[in-house]
Amino acid sequence: MHANDEIISLADFRKKLKRFQECYDEIYFRGEVKEFLKREPSILRDEGYLENEGHMYQEMMQMYSKQLNNAYSYMGKLALLQHNNVPTRLLDITVNPFVALYFACEQNGIANDEDGYVFMYIRKGKSCHSPDVYILALHACFPELSYRKIAEKVRQELEMNYTEDEIQKVIHTPLFVKRSEDLSVGNARIQAQKGCFFICADDEKGGLITLDSIPPVMVYRIPASYKAGIRDELDKEEKINVCSIYPEMPSGGAYLRAKYRTVRYEVSEEDYTVYDISQKTHCRRDTDLRIIVKEDLPIKWAKQIVRHVCEGYKSSSDVIWIYVGVSKEDMLLYNWRITGRWINPLWKNTGIDPLKERDGEFSWENQSGTSIISEYNEKNVYKPDDELYAYYHQVFEDSMPYIREIISLYDSEEKEKLYTWISRNKEQIREFFNKTTNGGCSRIREWNEFIKHYSLLYVEMENICLENENKNWNPQAKWHLMGRRIQSIQKEKAVIEKGEVKWRKTLDVTDEELKKCKPCYETHQVRSFAQTIPMSEDAIEVKMEIKYEKNTEGKIVVSGKTNLFDGAQLMISIIPDGKFYGPSCKVNCLNGTFTSEPLGNGKNLLGKCKMSITMPVSSAQPIEFVKKAGMQYENLKGDFIVRKGISPSGKYEQEVVL
Repeated sequence: MHANDEIISLADFRKKLKRFQECYDEIYFRGEVKEFLKREPSILRDEGYLENEGHMYQEMMQMYSKQLNNAYSYMGKLALLQHNNVPTRLLDITVNPFVALYFACEQNGIANDEDGYVFMYIRKGKSCHSPDVYILALHACFPELSYRKIAEKVRQELEMNYTEDEIQKVIHTPLFVKRSEDLSVGNARIQAQKGCFFICADDEKGGLITLDSIPPVMVYRIPASYKAGIRDELDKEEKINVCSIYPEMPSGGAYLRAKYRTVRYEVSEEDYTVYDISQKTHCRRDTDLRIIVKEDLPIKWAKQIVRHVCEGYKSSSDVIWIYVGVSKEDMLLYNWRITGRWINPLWKNTGIDPLKERDGEFSWENQSGTSIISEYNEKNVYKPDDELYAYYHQVFEDSMPYIREIISLYDSEEKEKLYTWISRNKEQIREFFNKTTNGGCSRIREWNEFIKHYSLLYVEMENICLENENKNWNPQAKWHLMGRRIQSIQKEKAVIEKGEVKWRKTLDVTDEELKKCKPCYETHQVRSFAQTIPMSEDAIEVKMEIKYEKNTEGKIVVSGKTNLFDGAQLMISIIPDGKFYGPSCKVNCLNGTFTSEPLGNGKNLLGKCKMSITMPVSSAQPIEFVKKAGMQYENLKGDFIVRKGISPSGKYEQEVVL
């Protein structure tokens, strides 16, 4: 399942929730102990349930009329049925994120070795007293009622007039039902869980529109290895445990058994692999230790394994640097689940600090987001080795004419000709650099190390372009730097030419395979933003009026008027024609205006330029502005707002002649 982020501790969760909670009063959560393909209600788990939805309600009313008649309205009756093992079209959600986190980590005999998930939704819910909730709940209890009959009941019981078309629309629109004490009558669990509900609506094919129709704003993954630790934290810090979630007396026994059970772990070689150990001595004796542990192994046990392995290296080390992952791929791309450090207490420490979590001679830091990174790498980074060879070989072949020309012009000491040629070809040179940045990686460690030489080569070519643009070098220093870069280029070129012969043979890449795999420089998919917080009906259309003037020093001052909310931070840039960047500064909007500091030096902004006003994503904005604009800028609209990439931003450009 795709997740946006990962939770490894209660403090981690609090930190990631903070900005959402500062901006929104109404947030709903659902916790699931493992990955389920769908978020659908219990009534869809058997076709007979949905076909007999009304019969089940009516039979329960006959058997338990006293209990059900105490519930508030039809919605309250449905809630009581939901929590008493009767299939309904309700789905449990909560307004308490820590309750959802508990359900994602719940130890109930299943899925303790699987990742859990917390889903976050930012939507406007309906009160359980609202006519829409009444209509949808009534329809669930009496699905045989016609739209006309439902309209009559609404008129009689709520004294409100609904047309049949309006009734039909409500029945086909799923709802978040706000938390209410009225829904807790006769149901202690709803009260304990700060529970509320999502009520599914009818679709056009005789089924239901489920929670899957509503995209979550965030999906948090809780790796199995962190579940036990998070359960302990929820109990200690939030008093959330099996007793508080399920307030019936049997829960007390389950809680005490888990609390006082003795759990011992004996290190097993089946649970880990020492991936790499290296030792070096310079000012101190360093040992670099890299370990792969089973993915579902609790973190405290993984640390126990590390202590066990370190015993064999303490006597020969001043510092042991510890890196723990869950796969070879993690090792290759330095995606550590845990980093650790052991510092010899007998060594005279000269500036090596322990990590955040102190643990005797050891210290630790648990890394958040590693499973998200692994998922991304698996999908986007690792490629078949023959394709990788073809890709990098093609980039190298295409770059050779440029490399030869740079070397030739340098060797002939034609300085101005070389500088002019670099200026004319800098975009293509940078393209080689970009292509190797996006080329992908191999699972073969040595082949992956060789691939890095392509990047080193094109980094040096990129540096040549940057140094050629730098006007601050004196001519002698500039030529000396060019020489050093070109020497590095020649060195990497020789390494690649020799290495390609070896790796083509090792990977058994034939001419036919090379032609078949010969890439057309694939364009990597750019993540497309999806609006998961609905656009506001009252969103303002952002307007910009820009003007600029030269001050007495010849510098440019940009000012403007806008209807953006106060506190918005903008970046103003003036980019000379043919350049990638230019003088820039940040400004804050106040009372509908903004003014830049003087830009440029009085000489470097002449002729055709591009004036750019950009507004960064909401995570980089002051919280007071985000409270009004929304975290997905759902309260802003118009051409200025750009809804693509990782998150909405703002952009205005204007061509000017200075």
